[in-house]
Parts: sequence; C-alpha cells; structure tokens
Amino acid sequence: MLGSLKALVAAPAGAAEPIRFEVRRDEAAGLWYAIDTGELGIVTEAETLEALRERLNLLLPECFGIEGCPVELSLCDAETGEPA
Repeated sequence: MLGSLKALVAAPAGAAEPIRFEVRRDEAAGLWYAIDTGELGIVTEAETLEALRERLNLLLPECFGIEGCPVELSLCDAETGEPA
C-alpha cells in the first residue's frame, strides 16, 4: 500500500525539533488530514499529500509565526489509526 511516510520539509541546519503530525485519510471526504502531536492544536486538510505538505508550510509562518521549523509527517494505518 502506501507504506510508512516520513518527510522532513524545510529543515535548515541546526533547526529545532520538528513539529510532528499524524496524517490520516478520510475516504468519505476524499481528503488527507494532519493533526499535530504536540500542544499547538494544529489540524488541517488537503486533497493530496503534497498539497497537505504545502499547506503546512504556509500555515505555520502565517498563523503561528513559526519560521524555518522542520515538519515531520507520519502516515497512520487506516484500520488502527496508529502510526505505520
């Protein structure tokens, strides 16, 4: 299937810990959604995984003032909801 997805996006040298997101697919809505695993409370969605990455890269600086922080996406198993 899709296997494990781990992607670091915009990781500058000497960057802080990445912001981690669990990614799930909502088949009924036809969307991928990401939920941060920390305390920020970020939840967002997009039609494709690539669009989801792009959305996070725009959302973090615009809405949270977080610049240059790496983002880590972990694809969750559709049946168990646990990271793959």
